[in-house]
Amino acid sequence: MSATQLLATASTCLVSAVLVCSGLGKLATPKHARQLFMELLRVRRSTALTLVRGVAVVETAVGAALLVPAGRPAAAAATAALGAGFAAAGFVGWQRRTTLPCGCFGRPESRPLGARNVLVGLALVGFGVALLLESPAALPADRMAVVAASLVAGMALLLWRGMVVDLVRPRTRPAGAELTKEIAG
Repeated sequence: MSATQLLATASTCLVSAVLVCSGLGKLATPKHARQLFMELLRVRRSTALTLVRGVAVVETAVGAALLVPAGRPAAAAATAALGAGFAAAGFVGWQRRTTLPCGCFGRPESRPLGARNVLVGLALVGFGVALLLESPAALPADRMAVVAASLVAGMALLLWRGMVVDLVRPRTRPAGAELTKEIAG
């Protein structure tokens, strides 16, 4: 595999993992992205929730489709379109000086929409265009799914580590909980 193919394969797996984690995060916890959609698009709560869910499904599907050679050209075009949308949202948020977190991965980010989102969006546009120019058969499909799945698992552990810790850590009872239970029982 040439250095160019290796770079294209690694970046495709990384973008796939980012889109899948972003989509799944929004599906699991749409609250933060919904609030942002309401502010930026000035739509009702129910409309914003529908839009967030739609974007989340598209992100997840595009992320998965990037790994399938036959679907890669369409997924590359969709990645560029998503990137343009993210860049536009970042620009609007930056112009309006929004203070709401982006909710990009279903969790409140410390930073609101702004220059970082514009740059990430433009990077996705560039990636999508570059991938469109690459032959779908030029990237090896045999290990891409394994690499992307590994990246998704790693990103999920990193992004949602608080939830993971809550799942594996035994719950502690507040002091006096046994006494309250005995009195009630």
